[in-house]
Amino acid sequence: MSKIRGTQGVLTLRRTSLREFLKSRFADVDPSALPKKAKIIGHIALVRFQDKGINPEELGKAVVEFYPTVKTVLRLRGIVGKLRQPIVELIYGDPNTETIHKEHGYKFMLDVSKLMLCLGNSYERLRTAKSVRPGEVVVDMFAGIGQFSIPCAVISKPSKVYAIEINEEAYKYLKINTALNNVEHIVEPMLGDCRELTPALGRVADRIIMGYFGGTIEALPAALSAIKPEGATIHFHELVRRGTGKDELWKKVSELCLHLGYSATLINSRIVKSYSATREHVVIEFKARSMVYR
Repeated sequence: MSKIRGTQGVLTLRRTSLREFLKSRFADVDPSALPKKAKIIGHIALVRFQDKGINPEELGKAVVEFYPTVKTVLRLRGIVGKLRQPIVELIYGDPNTETIHKEHGYKFMLDVSKLMLCLGNSYERLRTAKSVRPGEVVVDMFAGIGQFSIPCAVISKPSKVYAIEINEEAYKYLKINTALNNVEHIVEPMLGDCRELTPALGRVADRIIMGYFGGTIEALPAALSAIKPEGATIHFHELVRRGTGKDELWKKVSELCLHLGYSATLINSRIVKSYSATREHVVIEFKARSMVYR
């Protein structure tokens, strides 16, 4: 850390990045092997680094020094499966991997060793919640721990949020987070496959959130089966290739809607975040309406 002396005393400044800080602690290590940054969830920091002469425990100590609120440092080795389960190992600090992450007035409890929370989606969670109108019925088809359901319920006061999640571990925290945020009267957690549970709700939805990527379109017929006769807004997430991928996805989605007997009117499409060198996470918002009821 560096210091500047001013008229009000000494001001401590943080270095510009975690990697810059670590370079001073690991002078004999190739800087490219060090983590660029850490993902901070509650009291836990997750880092990626290469095995190039780095002592993991010493690295963990340095990360805690850089982030004063961090008590646990985990090495993130990868994310596997359709349920996107993390592979992590404790390298320093408190072995408790259950934590509470706070965001925009709501909270998420989760076990970081078993579940992922994408911090890059924070703005999208807030933006989606603010788009919900009071009194709406929302169906969150891939609810996870409540990443979209909880913000919607806390911020916009819909009349009901049906939060569907297939992963039992995520479902456990979805129920906890519903109580933690005092929205039990709004959010109804449901355990199971959204492709089966959504149609069973009937035509109840004013808004449907499909916050998943990697085959989201497979669940679109189920989503359409739940929209109200007057239509519903659908938030459709997916990974696409950079460049023309977003437009290609919208063409595919709108054509499937038409094939199934629904009109689809584009409201908005945007890039949520960069995912890799060749792909990006996008969301397409559109109004869907059954042509049978017109």
